[in-house]
Amino acid sequence: MNIFNKHEFVSYLWKGQLHEATNYLSQIPDKKDLYEKYISIFEKSEYYKRTDNEILGKLDRIYQNYYRNVFWLNTLKEDAEKMLFQELWMYCGSKSDLPKDSYIECEIEKIVKREGYEYLGGDTQGFWGPYIWKSSTKVTYEVELPSGIELYTIIMMDGFISRSWLDFISFGMTGTGGWTGKDGILCCVSNLYDVESNEFNISFLKHEAQHAFDKKIYSDIESVDLEYRAKLVELIYWPNNEKIRDILREADNSNPDNTHSMAAYRIVNELSQKIFECEYVKYEKAWEDKVDKVVRLASDLFETSNKLLNNRMHLM
Repeated sequence: MNIFNKHEFVSYLWKGQLHEATNYLSQIPDKKDLYEKYISIFEKSEYYKRTDNEILGKLDRIYQNYYRNVFWLNTLKEDAEKMLFQELWMYCGSKSDLPKDSYIECEIEKIVKREGYEYLGGDTQGFWGPYIWKSSTKVTYEVELPSGIELYTIIMMDGFISRSWLDFISFGMTGTGGWTGKDGILCCVSNLYDVESNEFNISFLKHEAQHAFDKKIYSDIESVDLEYRAKLVELIYWPNNEKIRDILREADNSNPDNTHSMAAYRIVNELSQKIFECEYVKYEKAWEDKVDKVVRLASDLFETSNKLLNNRMHLM
């Protein structure tokens, strides 16, 4: 009997490969209910209710249609986006042939806030999807990075209805755990973390704090470089081989808009050349006893990145 491997399953979803993820589930007998849930929602287009608020539920349904178009029906990205924004215009009480307009999200934010929720729009890794949550609490943490120790303000967020596309296509199994907001403030989905865990202290705190630092120092840094450097920081501080395994599973260079996967692929490529003297080693077992080398080489790659960014900044 095939045994369910959560890491293998979500690795498909990280890359937006919903059919591959569902096909994987179909081979696991004790995941029959989850497989049928995917078929009901994505193949049969049944509504997945995530809130009792009718106004926000209607908005969520619009985005669910978009996720189905993009990840299940493989509708051209531009066409799916155009249909999404046309539906959003009607949701806001207007009609327009414009494919998208920042005005729409401003109007949606007003609607969401009138219902007593917070809102963040825009796209995540190239795909649209809102973050809608109920409450926030502000705390302060001291964070150590390769550049030194600094204090960071953290907004701990609770009561989510929506966490963009990855949360939805995984039914909450994975998804964005936080982000770097305005003025270097870190935003955290609090119910996802044990604050004593490596996931919180390294994958969230150090990762997002590195984003905040880089955005402050290198104002023109590209998104893929932000992710590349933050993932290197995770490798530098992670105590075992779990993080390199995660990066191996996430690595993919087929979609330039997915900067997380592109950065992971770049790291695996560069470490493979230095450790194995070949272009790319994807097999997890080959990396099991390479933790010390990974940590040391991740530090070297991070320092090389510093030099390149500093040189670029001085040339401007």
